[in-house]
Amino acid sequence: METLDHWSAADSDVNHLLLVSFTTLGMPDQQEGVQQALEGAFLTFVHSRGGQAFKLSDLDTAILIKLADFNRMEAMMDLKVDIMRVIQQHLPEHFSKIDQARLIRPIDLSVRLDAAKRFLDAYGDRRRETAGDENGERPLNMQDIQKLRDALRKLGPREFGKRYIRSQTAARIVPGKTVQPVMTEYYVGVGLLKQSILRGVDIRGTGNVFNQLTLTFDQALLYCIGAVTSDRSKASLNMNVETVFTNAFDHFLREGGDNGLDGVVIEFRQDNMFQHFSQFQTACELIHKRGGTVAIDNVLPETLGLVNLHRLKVKMAKVMWRADAEESYLQAKDDIRTMQEGGTVMVLAHVDDEQAITIGQSLGINLFQGYHVDKLLAAGAAAKDRG
Repeated sequence: METLDHWSAADSDVNHLLLVSFTTLGMPDQQEGVQQALEGAFLTFVHSRGGQAFKLSDLDTAILIKLADFNRMEAMMDLKVDIMRVIQQHLPEHFSKIDQARLIRPIDLSVRLDAAKRFLDAYGDRRRETAGDENGERPLNMQDIQKLRDALRKLGPREFGKRYIRSQTAARIVPGKTVQPVMTEYYVGVGLLKQSILRGVDIRGTGNVFNQLTLTFDQALLYCIGAVTSDRSKASLNMNVETVFTNAFDHFLREGGDNGLDGVVIEFRQDNMFQHFSQFQTACELIHKRGGTVAIDNVLPETLGLVNLHRLKVKMAKVMWRADAEESYLQAKDDIRTMQEGGTVMVLAHVDDEQAITIGQSLGINLFQGYHVDKLLAAGAAAKDRG
């Protein structure tokens, strides 16, 4: 942070901050051999290209480096390949869990210095909040999941929803017009659970136990959503494909009465769709018959156009914004237009800066979701109140 506080484009030998994080990978931080191999990969990278590496935690690293337009994509690819090679060699069971969209976050200091500082500030805040528990965290087990289920049953939908269900609104953003909210995604606030019910538990992971945790999150969301919002017509719920065939989903259907799923968007992650493709097709049929809309979340720009979503009765695709993949979005422009002409609504998600909106609009996308959109909606609401 001290380096960024004194950074200037004229005097510095670096112009990019690369944030490398394994917190979504579920990689155990006690793997000493993995840590040493990763540190070696980072040091080799910065020594060969000129830069500095800073260890933020066992699972997070910051790299300050100088990149130019002609070598930016090449450098990012080299770093990703080095990291993936380490994971494959030391933790092959985690290789399929690598999320390239979240693995490396590049920030151009010449245009987003304040954003870089905010990211490090927020990271520092999270570190301070969890410092007391971090060293004592233990792996997730089935008893933790039962504890979560017991809390849901004891608190009931209204109180559990009030404490642990959060939301984020997607908005229509058109140049020259007021930002308009379109739909609201509801989800279980994992950070809130980590401060109470799951305090001291490392919930990152893979395998059956972690899968059972995500299914329990889905169950909690479905049982609580009616108490959280009285209007389901603009609600979006992100869940596993398997959840559609549970009692919790049946309860959610019955709770809707004659309206069924009218106006409700059910989101499935792209990787989960491929993992359970046959069940996904059946789920789409069920949701479509009950009046709901199916959306695919976490769509990578490189995969656009690979699957005929229209044939699968998928009406919406949420494409993940990645600042390091601008070229991939531009190359997918024709695929995006074809999908839109086929009736698929495109949403650019994980939007954390104005650049995402500018590029999205150039591709014909006018629906956006993310922290930057939250700020725009809040500013619009404040202006309306003053008016």
